[in-house]
Formats: sequence, C-alpha cells, structure tokens
Amino acid sequence: MTASQSSMQELLKKSQSEVATAILEELQGQAKSLPQIVLRIQRCPRALQTGSNAPHSNYAYDLVLPYLLIYLSADQQADISVSADPFVAFPMANFLMSKGFKVVRETEEALKKRSTAPALSLSARKVSDG
Repeated sequence: MTASQSSMQELLKKSQSEVATAILEELQGQAKSLPQIVLRIQRCPRALQTGSNAPHSNYAYDLVLPYLLIYLSADQQADISVSADPFVAFPMANFLMSKGFKVVRETEEALKKRSTAPALSLSARKVSDG
C-alpha cells in the first residue's frame, strides 16, 4: 500500500458518509490534471436560523472529504485548500492539517483578499444528529 493509499484509508475511517468512497471507486484510474481550488465551507443554513453551531457534527469534514481524496489520489494535495467560515464547527480541521491539507478559518472577505484560486462554495442542505 502506497503512502497516498494509506492516507486515503485513514481519511475515510473518520467519515460518516459513504459518498467519498463511492466517488473514489468511480474515478479510480482516471488520472487527470486538476485545477487549483479552494473549498469554501459556508455556515450551515440551519445554524443561520437557530444559532446552533453543533460542535459534535462532522458535516464540514464530510462535505470536503470527496474533493480532498480526489486531489490526494491525483497527487495534487498542494492544489486544494479549505476555507471555513469562522462560525462553522469543524472538529476535524486539525486532523486534516496534520495530514498536510491547508485549512483556514476566515470570512468570505478575507478569503477574497488571500487567494486568487477559484473557490467552490459548499454547504449542507440538511444536517441530522442521528
């Protein structure tokens, strides 16, 4: 098992979603050059309505994981970063940073000043606690 495969397996173990595994299986062996990108994690719409930050939730991790795995499998980990709204609960941010991914907590305005890479905005439509 290569270091990249080992890292992917470790990342997948922490996920609460099967989406990342399905995407990896679908794209297996389709090596392509990927563009530089920033994944922007917006506040959960439910948090905007209720003020809840649900710190036990891994929704942010499950949102970004498929993208991170694709870049890792293409050996382009340096070309993807994560920008999270400061209000987003992201307990797995330190774990991702320990695996070599760049994760920044910042406002939308700060992201625009910091990066020229295109940003893909992600948010969960529904968050369940079960």
